[in-house]
This record gives sequence, C-alpha cells and structure tokens, in this order.
Amino acid sequence: MPMAEAIDEDPKEDDANQLMRYRWESLKKQHRSFCRLSASLIRLLLVYIQVSVLLTNNIALSVEDRFLIGSSIRTKCRRKFLRTYTKIFDIPLHLKLLQWECPDECKYMCMWPVVGWFVDAGIGVQQFYGKWPFVRILGIQEPASMLFSLLNLASHLFMIKRFRREVSPKAPFYWITHIFCFVCCHAWFWSTLFHLRDIRFTEIMDYLGALSMVSFSVYHFAIRVTAVDSYNQWYSMFFGISIGLHFVYHSYTTFFVQMDYGYNMLINVALGAVNIIGWTVWCFKQYKKKPYVKQCAIFTGLVGLTTLLEIMDFPPLLWVLDAHALWHLTTSPLVIFWYRFLIDDCHHLTELLDLEKIA
Repeated sequence: MPMAEAIDEDPKEDDANQLMRYRWESLKKQHRSFCRLSASLIRLLLVYIQVSVLLTNNIALSVEDRFLIGSSIRTKCRRKFLRTYTKIFDIPLHLKLLQWECPDECKYMCMWPVVGWFVDAGIGVQQFYGKWPFVRILGIQEPASMLFSLLNLASHLFMIKRFRREVSPKAPFYWITHIFCFVCCHAWFWSTLFHLRDIRFTEIMDYLGALSMVSFSVYHFAIRVTAVDSYNQWYSMFFGISIGLHFVYHSYTTFFVQMDYGYNMLINVALGAVNIIGWTVWCFKQYKKKPYVKQCAIFTGLVGLTTLLEIMDFPPLLWVLDAHALWHLTTSPLVIFWYRFLIDDCHHLTELLDLEKIA
C-alpha cells in the first residue's frame, strides 16, 4: 500500500513542478521585458539630455556647431565652390579683396537654409557664429553698421574743423581736443572695417579702438574737472600714464595671449559708466555758473539712453538693420552736442586766463 500511495502522489508533484516552471518562465519573460523597457527609457533619456544640452547651451555650442559643422551641407558647398572657382583669380574681385575664401563663403551660403528651417519651424531667427544673419552687399558683412560707423567718423571730422575755426590754438584743451578727435576717428575707422569684414584682426582692433575711446574720455574728464584752481600737471601725467599702461597691457594680452570677451566688455562698461556719471555730476554742479554745460548734459544723457539699444538686441530688420546698427546711427548726431560743449568750454577757460593776466 505504501507503494500505491507514492504512485498516487507523483502526478501532484509533477503538476506542482510544472506550475513552478511556468511561473519561473513568466517571471523571466517579465524581467526581460522590463529590462528592454528600462534600456529603451534610459536611451531615450540620454538622447533627451543630449538634445537639451545642444539646444540650450548657447555658450558652449552655437547654432553653427549644432547644424552646420560636420554636416554634408558644407562638404557639398566646398565641392561646388571649388568647381566654380577652380583658380584663385576666378573668385570675384570684391570677395577676394575682402578675404572671402572657401570656408567663409560656405558658412555664409549654408547659413540661409538653416535660417529658413528655423523660421518655418517657428523657432525664430537665431545667431550664427555670434552674429545675426545679415544680407551681404558687395561682400560687406554688415552694411548698415559699416555705414553708420563711417557716419560717426565723418561727424568727428566735421566738428573738429568747426572747433579749429572757432577756438584759438592758444586756448586750454585745444590740443587735448585734437587728440580726443584722433582717438575717436581711429576707433570708428576700425569699427567701419570690422563691420565691413569680420576677421580676427579687425575684431581685435574694433574692441581696442572702443576701449581707447572710453579710456581717453575718462582721462579727459579727470583733467578737466581739476583744470581750475587745483589743476596739477604731475597728477594729470600719473593718471594718464596709468591709463596708457593698462591699455598697452590689455592690447598685448588681447593680441598674443587670449581674446577675453567678458573682461573687455566689463572694462568698457565700467569706464563708460564712470565717464557718464562723472560728467553728469560735474554738469549738475556747474550748471548755474556755466549755462553752456547743458550741451554736455544733453550729450551724456542721450549717450546713456542710446546705450540701451545694445541691451535690446533683436534680429535685423530686412536682414540689414539690427539694434547695434541703430546704436551707431543714434550716436553720430550726438557728436555735435559734445563739440559744441568743448568749443564753449574752451572759450570760458580762455576768458578765465585773460582775467588772471589782467589781475
């Protein structure tokens, strides 16, 4: 009978074993499905993170890095360029003179299809290589900014001629004003060339030209506010040498070490703020005694106001006119107020010297 009982129990054990094996297989299938799902989710998460970084990190990766570099668009463009311009003298003269070569030409040509894709996708116009997309005219990279920079240069030349007609060479600050005009004309000259064609040399000279202009303006302010009663030539010389040495050192590091955009912007903004605030305070103190300083007050106030255009950055209208170009446009007529102030101020200082001689 024990044997019979054992035989009777075998089918039950087999059923139990089969059930366990079935459950184990089910668990393995569920585990494999879960692993595959987890792997898919992880891959999707990694792709999402990579795409998010590419789309949001505008400092590390610009638009051209994401959509142009390494793409077949540029490769095809270069091949077409080389087929079209097989020899160096086949390149149009205006492009050759402005140093538009194969890589630069392909960057420009490949930029516009991407702009079209962005606009069609509702993303909006983006910057390329740190700049808004501009329509090139006769090889000129930023036509409006170049034209308005030239207008600022012409304004200084026009007003210095008027200054020379109305002010005696023996007047105080006569030659300082000429040096100021030269520094400003030098800065606007390089600004014109930079907007004409953006290469490393013109970019550096544009930045250094702007720094030289604000640096000399601060020096001009310092010697003017100490010109009466407490004027000290040694103090003026020390202050001027300090500013000059800083400019030389900054120029050296910019050319031969590294182009530090952040520091360059910081020092320009700081010196510009010191210049505007200093002249504004001086005008407020001198207004009742010297009514002509209203010209200086108008100039400094409008310069501070127009600087907001640099903050209100927007894509170029008609692919030509952006906020930076408008800023250059607005600064050119302000030069008139500044030179009117300098003319009247030289007349005032000349009268003071004449009174001292009589006394």
